[in-house]
Amino acid sequence: MRIHIIFLALLASMHLFSQKASKVYTFDVPVFAYHRFGDDRYPSTNISKSDFEKQLKYLKQNAFDVITLGEAIRKWNNGEVFKVKSVILTVDDGYLSFYTVAMPLLKKYGYKATIFIQTGTVGGGDFMNWDQILEIERSGIEIGNHSDGHNYFVNLKDGALVETFVLDLEKSARIFKGHLGSIPSLYAYPYGEYTKDMTDAVKGAGYSAAVVQKSGVLCEMTNPYEIPRFPMGGPFATLEGFKNKSGMKALRIVKTDPDSPFPKSNPPALKVEIEPDSINLKQLQFFVAGTAVDIGPVYYMEDMRFVVLQSPERLKSRRTLYTITVPSLDGKAWHWYSYLWIRPEIKE
Repeated sequence: MRIHIIFLALLASMHLFSQKASKVYTFDVPVFAYHRFGDDRYPSTNISKSDFEKQLKYLKQNAFDVITLGEAIRKWNNGEVFKVKSVILTVDDGYLSFYTVAMPLLKKYGYKATIFIQTGTVGGGDFMNWDQILEIERSGIEIGNHSDGHNYFVNLKDGALVETFVLDLEKSARIFKGHLGSIPSLYAYPYGEYTKDMTDAVKGAGYSAAVVQKSGVLCEMTNPYEIPRFPMGGPFATLEGFKNKSGMKALRIVKTDPDSPFPKSNPPALKVEIEPDSINLKQLQFFVAGTAVDIGPVYYMEDMRFVVLQSPERLKSRRTLYTITVPSLDGKAWHWYSYLWIRPEIKE
C-alpha cells in the first residue's frame, strides 16, 4: 500500500494549529542515550567498549563541544549561543558498567555526561551503589532522576496515573536528597513513555527538563519536557551511525494532531505542521518503526507546510515511531523528527 503525503491548505480551516511564535535564535544539538557498556549479555541496550571509545575519539578529533543536558538547558534559557558542533551524552538506569567501563573513557577524553538514576535499584545486582554515584557526581557527571519504581505509568488511567506518578516523583526525590544532599533538576521517563499529565507533573515538581526515547535533535522549538534522544544500543551503537546522528539537524515542528501518544484508530494518522525552513520537502522520507515507507508523490503549496502521515499496516508493538527525514536545500545536512505512539494494552 502506497502512502500519499499531501500538504493541504484545507487543514488550516480545521483549527488544528496555533499561531507560530517568533524565533529569537536557533540551535541544533543531538542528544544520545546509552544504557550498558561492554556488557554482551544484553545486546539490545549495550555498546561495546571499543565502539564507545571510537565515538569519543571521533568527537575529540572533530572538536565537538560535549556538554551536559543541564548545561544545554541553562544556555537555552539564558539565550546563549551554542557551538555549531555540540552534542549531549546521556545514560539511563545507572548500571555498574557505566562506572567500570564508560567512566574511565570519559575521563580519558575529558568529557562529561548526564546519567539518569533509578533509585529503586541502586546498589542491587548490576547497578552502581550510592558511594559510586556520589563519586561520579563529584567528578563532574550530572545526575538526573529516572524514577524509583521504573513503572509502566501509562498503563494507569486518568487520576490513578497522576497520583501514582507524583508519589513516585516524591519518593525518588526524598531518596536523592538523603544520599546526595540534593534533588536532580532533570528527569527521564521510564521506558521513554509519557503523557501530558506526566510532563505537567514533572514541570510542577520543579524539574527544568525531561528526556524521552523518541529519536531526534534538541532545538529551540523542542518541548523541554519531551527532549528526544538517539539510542546508542544494539544495532544503533556503531561509529558510522554515531557520525551520522552527530551531524543531524532538527526538523522544526510547529504542532501535531493528535497531541497524544495513544492512537484512536489503527493504523493512526498523524497531521504535522512543519516550520518553513531551508529544507527540500520534495525529498521528504517517512519511516514506520525504522522501516522506510513508499510515500508516493508529494504535493505541497509554497505558503503551507502541512503533512499527513499514516502507516500502511496496523501497529503491532507497544511503542512505534513515525519518523520524518528531510534534506536541506543545499544537500549538506538532514533534518529529523519522530513521533511516539504507545499501545498500553500490549505487554512487554
